Amino acid sequence: MDNDIKVGILIPKSQQYPTLDKDFIRGLKLNNLKVKFFVESIGIGSSEKVIIEKIQKLNFQEEVSVIIGFFGHNNIMEVYNYASQNDILLLAADLGATLPYETTTPKGVYINSFGLTESCYHLGGYLTDKKLQRIATASSFYDSGYGMLSAIEYAFQEKANFSGHYITPFVPREDESSQMDQSINAQEPDAVFAFYSGLYAQENADFISQNKITQKYPFYVTPFFINDKILDDYKNDPHELYVVSSWMQNDSDTADFTIEYKKAYAENPSVFSILGYENGLILKNILLNTDNNLSIDFLIEEMNKLNITGPRGNIRFDKDTNRTIFNHYIYELNLDSLNTISFKKIETLINDGHFIKASTSFTKPDKIGGWHNAYLCH
Repeated sequence: MDNDIKVGILIPKSQQYPTLDKDFIRGLKLNNLKVKFFVESIGIGSSEKVIIEKIQKLNFQEEVSVIIGFFGHNNIMEVYNYASQNDILLLAADLGATLPYETTTPKGVYINSFGLTESCYHLGGYLTDKKLQRIATASSFYDSGYGMLSAIEYAFQEKANFSGHYITPFVPREDESSQMDQSINAQEPDAVFAFYSGLYAQENADFISQNKITQKYPFYVTPFFINDKILDDYKNDPHELYVVSSWMQNDSDTADFTIEYKKAYAENPSVFSILGYENGLILKNILLNTDNNLSIDFLIEEMNKLNITGPRGNIRFDKDTNRTIFNHYIYELNLDSLNTISFKKIETLINDGHFIKASTSFTKPDKIGGWHNAYLCH
């Protein structure tokens, strides 16, 4: 590989997860790519106009032919189409917090997602297989503005139903902890599906520490629900708590990646680190045979041949959607005899990609709610 290969990086900023940009780029650079990076900020990832302007700058001013970006969902097709029309290879990463209604991935655009909505869809199938029929949901005002509920609801297909939704208001009430307790208890659920992130996950940890609701019902949560307070309370009173995800930080199956990352940066990798690492690994492999041939057709040919092993398993792009497909897992919070907490992988949720493929053909709801900013960027 030639030192003159130029790669553009488009990265958002987050007040809730201030190390998002650093973690992503650290993961990317762990691959020791012999390229020159040009980094541009895209704010909170809510404006397609800003993103396209940054692509223009990287393309015209720096003459990059490959761009890696961490994106949200708002009008993202305009971004994809612009890159495709200008013969730029765009390798996008996202958290997958919304459903890609009515989207087709254009030529030269590839998407590597953490797959949050896919996790929730597969969790819905898992809960119905276990004959759990009454599912309560608990979330924050912010988190409920994305696509997690839509995804799990799609999986129920009348074999299970929501017993009710508890949503913490944007400004919590003085008795929020007891309000949550009363609301969920009144539903008498078989299980609770809970998803919170950032500041709202911290608030939630305080509430459930007071009302002990997680000790009354099995809780199934997304990774961002988990924080130090949740883990400390679990140590004091172990209870049924499960995480659904395509990856967890201390997953023993991805120990090699974690060890390598900690050796380089003296920190554990985050979700953002693994997305950056995977996208860097993809780029490293497609550049192996370039001999400085960076034509879009050649790069696409290499992307379509890609079949490599990464921390989350086999990395390849589905030919119909240009998206990566990974299995998802149920992790059980576990406390061993040494009082050490771990996330024990108890179930593999096989993903053949059909849910995301199907959702690209769903008609976009007329009045779709939610936020424009990339999930976790606010």
